[in-house]
Amino acid sequence: MRWVAVFILAYLALLAQTTLVRLVQIHGLGVGTVAPDLPAIVAVFLALHAGRAVDAMLAAWVLGLGLGLTASGGPGGGTVLGPMAVLYALTAGGLFRVREAFFRDRIHAQALLTLAFCLLVHGAWVTAQALRAFGYMTWPAYGEMLLQALGISVYTAVVAPLVHWALRRGQRVLMNVSAGRGRRAGA
Repeated sequence: MRWVAVFILAYLALLAQTTLVRLVQIHGLGVGTVAPDLPAIVAVFLALHAGRAVDAMLAAWVLGLGLGLTASGGPGGGTVLGPMAVLYALTAGGLFRVREAFFRDRIHAQALLTLAFCLLVHGAWVTAQALRAFGYMTWPAYGEMLLQALGISVYTAVVAPLVHWALRRGQRVLMNVSAGRGRRAGA
């Protein structure tokens, strides 16, 4: 991976998440505000196309850390920094391991993998926030937060193929062309 380009992409994804995504938010579904998670789409793309699992996990960790830094307070207090970064890294590592079972360039696979990524990450993050707010959190409120996480995951999965298409155009800038190939593969 070309790390300078990956860091710039992470910065741009986080910038778009905190500014432009507000234009496409959906309100009034009964579960709060639902918007796509652009850093998750980038993490899935990098996990699908990275040369090594460590690269995919490190890039996803950076995206998750940035998302954790931009998150507002959770239920009953502030947001804990760290769980989102760890969840992004672990989920990207798992996605890297199963990516050979999917056709990476198919929009259905991109949407399905992004949906699974978001469901795992956001579901676990909501659960971590609910456990941290023990005493403030009620079961109905926890259920509403899980429904909101489901809405975010579905919305992100719908938007994912378009973002994957755009990222695919700049893949040569992000990754080494020979990433994942050994010396013997090129010989």
